[in-house]
Amino acid sequence: MSDRRLKVLLVHSTLHIGGAEEVSANIGRRIDQSQFDLHACFLKEKGVIAEKMESEGVTVHAVGRSNQQGADYFTSWRLRKLIAREKFDIIHSHDVHSLVDSSLCRIALPGLRHAHTFHFGNYPQRAASFRRMERAAWRVPDRLIAVSEHQRQGIRALYPIPDNRISTVWNGVDVLPALPPIIEIEKYRNEGRIIIGSVNTLIEQKGMADLIRVAQKLKERNVRPFVFLVAGGGQLFENLVEDVNKYGLQDEVIFLDWVKQAPQSVIPHIDIFFQPSLWEAMSIVLLESMALGRAIVATAVGETPRIIEDGKHGYVIKPGDISAMTDALEKLVTDAHKRIEFGRAAEHRYKRNFTAVQLAERYQDLYQDICS
Repeated sequence: MSDRRLKVLLVHSTLHIGGAEEVSANIGRRIDQSQFDLHACFLKEKGVIAEKMESEGVTVHAVGRSNQQGADYFTSWRLRKLIAREKFDIIHSHDVHSLVDSSLCRIALPGLRHAHTFHFGNYPQRAASFRRMERAAWRVPDRLIAVSEHQRQGIRALYPIPDNRISTVWNGVDVLPALPPIIEIEKYRNEGRIIIGSVNTLIEQKGMADLIRVAQKLKERNVRPFVFLVAGGGQLFENLVEDVNKYGLQDEVIFLDWVKQAPQSVIPHIDIFFQPSLWEAMSIVLLESMALGRAIVATAVGETPRIIEDGKHGYVIKPGDISAMTDALEKLVTDAHKRIEFGRAAEHRYKRNFTAVQLAERYQDLYQDICS
């Protein structure tokens, strides 16, 4: 390679809110601009992450057509034209659609290099349609990346990928400046409540039905005044609110729906971060909670047991174990010293391993290795 900057294109189907999109935003924010000229593109829809990346100086290209009705079968062709016009050295795909389109471009443009990061958190369980596309395309990229060792093992259990073809690159996040707390936090803080927060999309994976059962157990135990505040919307919102009403927990569990900039307006102001997920790869919001020094109770899914040492950085509980999750939260609700101890330990662990700068440096090394 010449001494010019390597030109990298991050490729996504959409750039809406999501863990994969946040990874790209963090790479874009922290990559060494003296060595890399980094751009991003979306194949379908733009989204708020694209807007954030643009505001931070990243050039974002529209491959998809905003007025497109139905399936668009020409995104790979338009992506290839973009790559050729802008003379990118590396494309980095982050989902199944972008993997397939980027692989077609890699085949058509022999000088192009291609990295692909898997973000799905429940390998080897994978929907048949996605499995077929990944199985057809995984051999094309120059480098495959898992975001956790647990995920890497699950991927290799599903596909016959040689061990030296897929590596693990841990996620990393920035500590973004805190915003004023949302009104609900101020209300419950003034009432002297311990605030247990969750930030996630309301889908089965996130275990919100278990959160409601834990809240019911805490109420039955007459634990000191607490409230669960859940920031996030999704397909289960109405069902979860119905369950809250069914069990008489309207004063203990509040589903806030989508909250703008929740990691900055919610997480810095809660006492405990609670994540009862049924599966994860490597949770971005968990890292954000560690970065902000929150006491954490999370389930032992994905990479979480490698990120948080149980009893040192927080409590790590078997998924679905309602009694153990209730016990852990009761300890933290009633023990301010333990909350501070866990929060400080989690923040220290974050600084050593999971910053956005460290994430960008890991991918910089990978990009340079691909092109060497």
